Order: sequence, then C-alpha cells, then structure tokens
Amino acid sequence: MPAHPIDFQFNPHVFSTPELAGIFAEKAVLQRWLDFEAALAAAQGELGIIPPEAAEEIKRKAKLRFLDLPSIREGYGKSRNSVIPLLGGLRRACSAGYGEFVHFGATTQDVLDTGEIMALRLVNTILFRDLRDLEKKCLNLAGEHRQTPMVARTHGQQALPTTFGLKIAIWLGEIRRHIERLKHVQAAIVCGQLGGAVGTMAALGPMAMEVAQKTLQKLGLEHDPASWHTSRDKIAELASVFSMLVMTLAKIANEIYQLQKTEISELAEPPPAGALASSTMPHKQNPVICQRVIAVSRHVRSLAATVMESMGHEHERDPRCLWAEWLAIPELCIYTGTCLRYMVDVLSGLTVRTEQMLANLYRHKNLITTEWLTFQLSKNMGKMKALEKVHDLACTARESDISLKDAVIGDPETGSYFSPEDLFLLDHPEQYIGQALTIVDQVIMDIEEKRKTDRKL
Repeated sequence: MPAHPIDFQFNPHVFSTPELAGIFAEKAVLQRWLDFEAALAAAQGELGIIPPEAAEEIKRKAKLRFLDLPSIREGYGKSRNSVIPLLGGLRRACSAGYGEFVHFGATTQDVLDTGEIMALRLVNTILFRDLRDLEKKCLNLAGEHRQTPMVARTHGQQALPTTFGLKIAIWLGEIRRHIERLKHVQAAIVCGQLGGAVGTMAALGPMAMEVAQKTLQKLGLEHDPASWHTSRDKIAELASVFSMLVMTLAKIANEIYQLQKTEISELAEPPPAGALASSTMPHKQNPVICQRVIAVSRHVRSLAATVMESMGHEHERDPRCLWAEWLAIPELCIYTGTCLRYMVDVLSGLTVRTEQMLANLYRHKNLITTEWLTFQLSKNMGKMKALEKVHDLACTARESDISLKDAVIGDPETGSYFSPEDLFLLDHPEQYIGQALTIVDQVIMDIEEKRKTDRKL
C-alpha cells in the first residue's frame, strides 16, 4: 500500500505530477535498466563479441512484458543486489541459452548510473519546457503591468514607489538564468556509464572503448573513457541548479503569499473552482499552492545537500554514497518539477488588484516620496543636512496630521525654496518611478531575443 505522499491514490499528486512520478515509477526504472542491457548486447553483437543471435534475442526480450515479474519480485526478496534479480529474469526469458550473454562485462553501477542519467535527461526536458512556460507568463504580466504603480518594500516596510512590472522583471532575470543553467547541466550530464567493476573496463575486453561508445550511443548518451563511478560532481551540480531554481519559485510564491494577506490584498493566487479553502471559515481564500511550494522548497534544499555530501566516495566504489544519492534523486526531481508546475498555474491565473496597489501606495500619503524631496533640498543645503531636515519635516507632518507639502511650505527654512507647484510630485507618488519603465522594456526585449535561440533539450 502507498506510504509516501508521492504515491497516494485517494489524494494523489499533491507533491508530484503524473508526468514526473511516471519517470521514477518502479517499472520505468526497471525498463531503463533493461534498455541499457539491450544496448550493451546490441553493441557487442555488432562488434562480434557475443553471437549476433544472442544480441538480437536479448534486445527483443529486454522488455518487462516478457519477464516473469513475480519471480523477479521473489528474487529481490532474497538478493541484496540492485540488478541481479532483474538480470536473472532477462536471462531466463532468453531462449537457446542466449541469456548467458546478458550483462557481459558490465557492473551493477554501470546500470544504475546510466539509468539515472536517462531519467535526469527526461526530467530536464520537462523542467526546460515548464520554465519557458513560466517565463512566458511573466513576460505577459510584466508587459501588462509595466506602468502599474505599487509601493516597494524594504525591511518589510513601505519604501518608495515602483511598478508591478518591475517586480516581475526581477523574477524574469532569475528565471532566464535558470533556463541557461538547465541548458548547461543537460549538456554536462548526458554521459552514460560503462566502466566495469573498478573503472578499468577489463571484463569488456580489448574492444572495451568501442563497446562503451556504441552502447551509450544507442541510448543517445555520450561516453567518458574515465569512469565516474566515484566522481559525482555533475550530479551534484544538477542538484544545486534544482535547489536554486526551487528557491526562486519559493521566493515568488512567498511574495504572492505576503501580498495576499488581507491587510495588503494586492495579489491572490487563483482559487480552485467550487472548492472550499477552509474547513471552518468559508470566507477565506488561502494561498494553498504558494504555501506548498514554500514547504517543498525546504525539502529540495535538504535533498540537494544530501546529493552534495554524496560526492565524498571512497576508493573505486562506495555504495554508501551512491545509495544516498540514488534515494535523493527521485524526490529531488519530482519536488522540483512539481513546484515549477504549480507556479506556472499560479501565474496563469494570478489576481492583480491594481486599485489596492495604488491605495497602499498612498497609505503614507505624500511621505512615500521623501527621497525625492531630500534630493531636491540637497541642491540648497547639501545631502546630509537635507536628509536630517526632511526627517524633521516628516515627523512634523505625522505629529500635526498635516501633509508633507504643507509642512515644507510652512517651514521658515524650506518654505522659501518651493512653491506648491514645485512640490507636485509629493501628491503624485505614482510618477516617482525612476527608470522603471525603461528597465521593464529592456528586460522584456532581451529575454524575447534569447527565447528565439532556445532549442528543446
């Protein structure tokens, strides 16, 4: 019976997607191992290392549907090796004694590592597709809201005016960099493994290099002559990229979570149609998806750390590290892809309350533009003195419950510097956005150009 939320059947795919879970389903894993054995046999048959008839028979029977699965299941109950029961099932399925040529010269880790790379290649393809989808959603939002005024916050406090489009442009920069990282990491990891027991390829014979190259070529993978049985830096790099990606998603999710708070109410994730958000408070619209992304991101970081620590192999084989990595990778991939899919859905239906953004911008009245006033005054009295003066004027405005403009005009020192018309911007903070529009437009243009050169992974 299912014991992990990824495998739940009554409440499925809360922390997974069918697509990603399918990649790491047990039968999918076993079939990838069989694909490796089929490719190895085919390569050895073509090179005359094993009989061509044996290669054809192994290749034909290397499908789960031809194997006695109950017998294999029983074999795993007795064996502590990851592939021996499966290999035994393949041998028994082959006719005319050709099963004796199964796994000829390979070692268990060759199978595990190459199968893992085949899975990671599929995962990267999905992440690349969904990241570009997320990028497109953000491009649309950034363009639509390039001029939408809102208040920027620093230290959790209202700071200065900005635009919602600029906030999204910042997200876009990270998303695009993750896309480029995925391209790099995909090119780096598509290297299979066929090094034999200790990486010398001794059992593969004098044509070992040709066997390895041809085997992996049949699987669409590259071959590195030097075994990476104990060199896991590429896998660790992938885990690091996934961790960074999920942290960007968590940052966006947290921003939406914060801005959906009732007292702020500027954004809201799309609610599920016809479903209740709370078991006791029907009025609530909880940001459940954003909360899930933030929660799962914590597990991704931990899993990435496990993979990183698993680089510390000893000698020429160290299952303690291999198994730790092997256990972490499926969850790492599924959680990463699920967070990404969730955020695509959230940004596809994101509620943007522009009126509330403007209202919150005016919450401090014209005190929100004290930076502008400081630099105007600095022309007459210098920056530091102007900073102190504006601080005093802001305190006077708050304590006397008057506008900052009235405080400036009524002050004996500053009143002589400005007319009411000169202080127009104090009453219109939405116009104090600096180069926000230019930045948004430049980001959109740059990313649209880069999208033109993207190719499927």
